[in-house]
Amino acid sequence: MDESLLLGLRCSDDPSSQTKTLQYFEQLKNSPEGWRICGDALIRGIYSDDNVKFFCFQVLEHHIRTRHGISELPAQQALRKILMTWYHNQCSGEKDKSFICNKAAQAFALTFVVDYPHQWLSFFRDLHQTLGSGPVAVDLYLRILKAIDEEVVDKDVARTPQVMEADRNTAIKDFMREHCIPDIVNSWFEILKTYEGTDPALTCLCLEVVSSYVAWIDISLIANEKFISVLLHLITVDVLRESVCDCFHGIISKGMDPLAKTELVESLVRVLESAGVMAPSEDVDNDYLAKLARLANCIGIQLINSYTKLLKSNNEAAANDTLQAIENKLPLLYRFLGDEDDDISHTINGFAYSYLLLLKQASSLSAQQKQNLKGILYTVIKKMKYDESYNFSREDEDEVMFMEFRKEMKVLFDNIAQQDANLVLVIVHNVLNSTLERLQEAKFMDVEIAVRLVFMLGEAIPAQQLYTDSSRFGALQQMLSALVSSRVSYYQHSSVSLMYFETVVRYEKFFSSNPEHIPTVLIAFLDERGLRNDNSLVRSRCCYLLSRFIKSHKNQMHNYVDDVLKRLQSLLITASDNGYQHLLSADEQLFLYECAGMLIASSGSSQENKLLYMDNLLSPVISKFDMALTKLLSELDQPSSLPCAQLLYNLVSFASRTSKAFANQQSLNQSGCTPCFKNALPVFLRALTVPVHRDIIHNGVRQYLHRMVVCLGEDVLPFIPVAVTHLLKDCSARDIQDFIPLINQIIGKFKSHIAPFLCEVFMAIVNAIFTVLNKPVEEADTQVAKEKETLRRSYFLFISAIVSNNVAEVLTNQEPQNVHQVLLTIIQGAVDYPDPVAQKLCFNILRKLVDLWGGNSIESGFKDFMYDSIVPACFLAPMKSTFNMEDAQTFLAMQEIAQTQKTILQKQGNDYLNYLQMKYLPSLNLSPSLVQEYTQALQHADMKTFKNYSKAFFTQLQT
Repeated sequence: MDESLLLGLRCSDDPSSQTKTLQYFEQLKNSPEGWRICGDALIRGIYSDDNVKFFCFQVLEHHIRTRHGISELPAQQALRKILMTWYHNQCSGEKDKSFICNKAAQAFALTFVVDYPHQWLSFFRDLHQTLGSGPVAVDLYLRILKAIDEEVVDKDVARTPQVMEADRNTAIKDFMREHCIPDIVNSWFEILKTYEGTDPALTCLCLEVVSSYVAWIDISLIANEKFISVLLHLITVDVLRESVCDCFHGIISKGMDPLAKTELVESLVRVLESAGVMAPSEDVDNDYLAKLARLANCIGIQLINSYTKLLKSNNEAAANDTLQAIENKLPLLYRFLGDEDDDISHTINGFAYSYLLLLKQASSLSAQQKQNLKGILYTVIKKMKYDESYNFSREDEDEVMFMEFRKEMKVLFDNIAQQDANLVLVIVHNVLNSTLERLQEAKFMDVEIAVRLVFMLGEAIPAQQLYTDSSRFGALQQMLSALVSSRVSYYQHSSVSLMYFETVVRYEKFFSSNPEHIPTVLIAFLDERGLRNDNSLVRSRCCYLLSRFIKSHKNQMHNYVDDVLKRLQSLLITASDNGYQHLLSADEQLFLYECAGMLIASSGSSQENKLLYMDNLLSPVISKFDMALTKLLSELDQPSSLPCAQLLYNLVSFASRTSKAFANQQSLNQSGCTPCFKNALPVFLRALTVPVHRDIIHNGVRQYLHRMVVCLGEDVLPFIPVAVTHLLKDCSARDIQDFIPLINQIIGKFKSHIAPFLCEVFMAIVNAIFTVLNKPVEEADTQVAKEKETLRRSYFLFISAIVSNNVAEVLTNQEPQNVHQVLLTIIQGAVDYPDPVAQKLCFNILRKLVDLWGGNSIESGFKDFMYDSIVPACFLAPMKSTFNMEDAQTFLAMQEIAQTQKTILQKQGNDYLNYLQMKYLPSLNLSPSLVQEYTQALQHADMKTFKNYSKAFFTQLQT
């Protein structure tokens, strides 16, 4: 081998040398003699460098995979000789590193699947003869067996779907079972006996091999007194017991007839129990306990699988015996599911879930099974409790893992509730009562889980069962009454506080039936237990939950509006700082403004009082906005301008969120609060003149305009011109993109009322859009390209809004050349851009224009445009290679094209058919028969048939 070209294997910091080595590697792989050179280097021990040895085995592996099977007999014999010579050299000399041995084992396995049994019948005999050479030979032998299993059997290894490979693997296993598996099993037995006390690593490797092979060999070779006695002995050795557990797992997992499987599992469990394996002492380490839990999980699941199969085969007697065997294993389930270590509990979770599923399918439950349910439920409740070490201020990996584990336990809880809702209600009621009785001395995790269980009932038991069944709803009412009347809300721990508020908000129907409890909950929300809590997480969550609570019970809040608004006031933005408002962020305050708006809107007060309430709420906001705007305009270049701009955004957002209490103009007018929102508009619009931080400020003002279009109706129209003028000035792609939904909303809301103004600003909007779209973009700047694509879609949505809302006069009132340019942009969007969403929009616009202007009283110049541009677009777009008919969005565009064709036919009749037959379709070099077929389909097929025909027609043209 070329020494200079191997340097790259040793010089990881020399890219040039590495490149040359890789090229040399490829050269050797593809050379007919490369494998011989590498094999010779390996058996002569020319190179001591591990990377070079690995390199050589890679070349051998490539040869075996690609050429060995088709090589001449002498070449095949030479390869086998290389492998066995290397093997013998290892046994008599210094053993190579593990990664090299694993690569060598892979080479042996690949050769084995090609040559065994016809070319290398003595494969196993050759290996067995070396086992007396010592641990190195045994180690290599076991690695080769593992590699063979991975190559031929292992279901976790990805395989080619070729039938020939599957047939080959089946033939190999069949031959091995018949001729050599007993000898291989004997070799394992001898290895375990020989090395159990001297070489734990080798013993564990042997056990791993046994676990792999037991899945497909005769179980009686392993599940016998001789072999099991060895395993039972080994499981008493600390360093071996985890591997022995895995071995038993492999034995029990073996696919078998259900009756035989039950007998096997029961016999093994008896042996394990009599040896004390399944009842470990308290000082056993968690790793071993996890292995035992995995074994117990396997025992339970395998028995349940057997039970299910026996039931299906109508073997009732055997099924009942197996069911009894399953229930005899439940102490193992309780032991490991209830273990303090969550990893151990998680390991046996599958058994618990499968058992609950089994009970769910039963027609009725025995008294013992109901006890079993209760036992699992109590274990699940115990496991869902927080640990004292849980870090609530900073959730790291341990905390995240616990929350995931808790979700698993919740699944079990929900399944038990579906099986026996009354049992769960009774247990939860008992847990809650016992916790409330000792609330003062109770630990936080006990209080939290008691409240959480009440909360979980709302998900675990379907609403129909929980609320319509009087006894169940009665039980729930007792629990909630006890919870609200207790001092749980005063418990000084964030987890309990959060759970309390989550729970009271969940049960809307309880407070509707028991409104006397509403003030108790409201006060808890509003004082130091909720919005003024020392814990920021509690405060934040309470802002959202209070808004939900008030929204759910707004019709029952009449007596509390004045008091609640006064208590909220100190938490909201006011003209002067008061210390309280800093408890909450702007995002959190948004919920409180929404709460206040809902309270005012739904109060039973007169219009005058509602207006007074709303004025007290929004006047400080508007006043502070005015002050902040004045400050910002005087300090445009100061560092303080950004916080000031953010404050303006927050203030206008508060007013927007308050307006959410009103669904439409009628509800706002009925409340009498219209002046508050209307008077705020000119103040907020002044901010659009600020030249700095436009994106922040404009975003806030746009939000408010969106809301006012809904709430003020036509009263907002006088403010639209100034708003649009400022929003369009010096705008970016993002500005325009955000502006389009607003103008589309205005068009959709006001239609003809907005048309005169829209006629004036139409081209300004179009020009602003195309100023941005026509800016050059660097090829590598994918972000800007994406923004342009989105903006282009927004433009088409804008034109679509005009056409769809009966204000097409906006187009006809423009200069003819401008209208023509706009229409060409629609054609361009339909044909030139490979964006199916935009294409669908464009053809939708074209179809509606044809519907509006394509008839007898045809709009001036539109007929020529229709025939010169729209008709070709309907054919050119779907004929492009980028028009992928299999894409769902593209197919929707295809459907719009078909509808456009039908609409032109409807408006133009025979003139259009004649045009297609005599002029346009022949220009596409279509055969007369295809022209005739297309026009016949267009004329006579219904819409659905024509859409499908169009897809097939253009698919044919594309190919």
